[in-house]
Amino acid sequence: MPRIAAVLLGVAAAAAVSGAEVRTAPAAPLGIRAGAHAVEVDTGQRLTREQVVDALARATDKAPADFSGDDLSGLDLSGIDFKQANLSHARLVGTRFVRAKLFGVTLSGAVAQGADFSNAVLDVSVMRGTDLTRATFREASLYAAIMIGANLTEADLTKARVIAALNNATLVRAKLDSTNFGADRGNQPMGLMFTNLTDADLSGADLTGANLQKASFVRANLTGADLTRADVSYANFDQAILAKVRGKATILGLSTALNLPNRW
Repeated sequence: MPRIAAVLLGVAAAAAVSGAEVRTAPAAPLGIRAGAHAVEVDTGQRLTREQVVDALARATDKAPADFSGDDLSGLDLSGIDFKQANLSHARLVGTRFVRAKLFGVTLSGAVAQGADFSNAVLDVSVMRGTDLTRATFREASLYAAIMIGANLTEADLTKARVIAALNNATLVRAKLDSTNFGADRGNQPMGLMFTNLTDADLSGADLTGANLQKASFVRANLTGADLTRADVSYANFDQAILAKVRGKATILGLSTALNLPNRW
């Protein structure tokens, strides 16, 4: 389980994400991969909901559906099981994934501006460099997700459960009200799972009531962030920028937070 292991350690391991796939001549139905090699399916095409559902119905564990580079923008794909499909570099602008099962999917390099992932399961998903500007993840599950370099500017993760590698991610003005980033003590035998926000930009983010226990904010930028009633117990703020942080008087767990600057 390499993807989970990478987040267990709070580290972004290259082995957690599949490498580039070799494309061959067409030899399978729309959106299906043949073995370890992706099958050419006229990438970049605009798909309908029916085509997506059909491709997923044909998918197997060994040959997940491959929508890489395709355009699924604006489709309502709520409640659908994507069976670890490949959606890398896909266009998903305004697409609805409400309550969708996106366990283990690859969304690296995808453009999902304004997409709705409310109540969706994105556990063990890979979203390296994904554009999630103004996307919605309200009450979604992002457990053991890899989101290195993802753009979550003004995204809404209210009450989401997030244990993820968010190194170098952009969460400027993101709504993280009551988001649970807290470490998962239930996986101690495998190593403590915690959210890694090293070098992330959370300037102006709303972290009201968020659980930030043991999260890593090393060199993170929290300028102007709202930490009202946030729990920062044992969170690591080494070299973090905490200028103009709001709600300081109500922050929980400050006495156990690590590497806070003397004045902030």
